[in-house]
Amino acid sequence: MGANDLLKPTGRPAVISVGDSQLRPPPNLKGKVALMSNNELLVGDAYANDPAVHSYLSLVRRARKVHVGIKSIGLDELGEILSSADKISHTGKRSATQSEVLARIRDGYQRRSSDIHFVNGETTTKIKYRIDGVLRTVDEITVADGMALCRSMYESMTDVSQGTYNEHVSQDARIERAWLKEIGLTGSRIATRPLEVNNLFVLRLLYPGSLGNKTLPGLGYSPEQIAEINRMIRRDGVNLFSGSTGSGKSTSLMVICKMILELFSYNIHLLTIEDPPEYDIPGANQTPLKYDATKPDEVGRAWALAISNAMRLDPDFLMVGELRDFSSTMAAIQAAMTGHGLWTTTHAKHIFASLDRLADLNVPIGRLTDASLITGLINQSLVPRLCPHPGCARPFSKFKDEVAEDVRERIIKYCDADRVMIRCRADNTDCPVCGGLGYYERTVAAEVATPTQKLMDVYRTHGSHEARRYWVKEMGGMTSMQHMIRKINEGIVDPVAGEEAMRRGLDEDELTLA
Repeated sequence: MGANDLLKPTGRPAVISVGDSQLRPPPNLKGKVALMSNNELLVGDAYANDPAVHSYLSLVRRARKVHVGIKSIGLDELGEILSSADKISHTGKRSATQSEVLARIRDGYQRRSSDIHFVNGETTTKIKYRIDGVLRTVDEITVADGMALCRSMYESMTDVSQGTYNEHVSQDARIERAWLKEIGLTGSRIATRPLEVNNLFVLRLLYPGSLGNKTLPGLGYSPEQIAEINRMIRRDGVNLFSGSTGSGKSTSLMVICKMILELFSYNIHLLTIEDPPEYDIPGANQTPLKYDATKPDEVGRAWALAISNAMRLDPDFLMVGELRDFSSTMAAIQAAMTGHGLWTTTHAKHIFASLDRLADLNVPIGRLTDASLITGLINQSLVPRLCPHPGCARPFSKFKDEVAEDVRERIIKYCDADRVMIRCRADNTDCPVCGGLGYYERTVAAEVATPTQKLMDVYRTHGSHEARRYWVKEMGGMTSMQHMIRKINEGIVDPVAGEEAMRRGLDEDELTLA
């Protein structure tokens, strides 16, 4: 029996607007309406006069070709009806296309993919997985089949979207979590963009979080970097964790949260604000950011309001997922000024670029360069680790001629060439660890600084370039490139893959710090 044939035990007609792409309400009506099998539209009493409700009612009447009545009920009652129907829908009959979508996502999950790309071309759709930072084509199907998968995902499996899939415009959406629970994912975000022919459709897979045995040494931080982070933990102030999208900031930040709790024997109040919570942190109060995802302007305001609200909840430490605008940044600084430790993230290329981003948001320079308020700067990238299984890596010194000439020259100049290992060119497809990729998991290339007032004065007077030079030349700071070169010399990172992952050459510091 399918989902649309089931009645509740009380005899109430079934909800038929769940799981049906034709009758499914648009995202802006999610939780506000329910179309019943007796041709009655239940509407939350607060939305009875909403024009969007009546537009949807007209659409339903045309689709069903019968009269559909409308009835207002309390929102609590409506929520219970929809919750029950949603459970039935996701365990009931699925279309063949939805089943194939789930099979594709499950395969990506089993291969540890962070992203799945559907490249919809003129005649074919290429399906690619990003595994340990490397993007590889895993399948090629007809473009008709590829577009059908994308359309099904967008129109019948999302809880936040623009309703109708349109390959000619950029769109964002989120797959409803109920579809992904059986796979083991906590969520998946959709982003699309038109190509010259058809479009690019990318899924970001969100994995469940169990910090387990994750530690800063295990992630790849050096002893001196960990010492700096331990110093930050013991102070109140704002600690900025920067990096590009997909650089592993969230994982490292969650490990630091665990360290904070352990340091104080869990006798503190650590409150997080996340969008959404990714890892389970025993001992912390983790809260999701609440906002209307169909209104991008609300996101920044939501962060600021959430931080202000958190300050009234008696926290000792705050972990804020992101500083997006002036209001959220000033709310974070205000938290530091009142004696709280706050950890947050931003998108930046290096530690001083994160200060530049806040300066661009018009944060007062006096606050931005106060070393008692901005107490920690961390930046990280992720680079692939060479597979440790025998046969997947070989000495650079014996196979240097297989490396491009310009890269080879940089390796010889900046690395200990006799200790460098590179990935085998021919895939070792029998490898039980990497399955032929040549890489297994990733490690951080990071830079960590505890700002001194002298360093902040240099930044204020001369800018980020001079501050970075002062930090390296006078304070002995280790750049993320120097950190990666250490790992290349230890034989755990391929310099070719390292340059590709960092999007810069081994000579980066010579070019930028001279």
